[in-house]
Amino acid sequence: MKGPLFAKPDLKWFVIGALLISAVHQLTIQGHSQGPKFSSQIIESDYRASEDEMQQLLAYAVEHPSAEAYRRVAVCYQNRGEIRRALHYLQEAEKVDDDMLD
Repeated sequence: MKGPLFAKPDLKWFVIGALLISAVHQLTIQGHSQGPKFSSQIIESDYRASEDEMQQLLAYAVEHPSAEAYRRVAVCYQNRGEIRRALHYLQEAEKVDDDMLD
């Protein structure tokens, strides 16, 4: 047990092993880093969502209540010309903002 193998470990293998572990970790983490479908912002300001898309947005906003989700719903209703509903969901966004601050 007092041979040169245990007396001076070869540090280059530790470095190679650490790099390999780091590379595998990066590859596995990048595959799981996508957010939910409705977390991205609506890019086109004049985009008119269909009724099915509106239902999906509303379901997402109810399941994950956040001011941003309600604002997205409000923007979609505004683009569709339904101003009253847009104002309603803007008020909901303000309520959620106020609840988070308390």
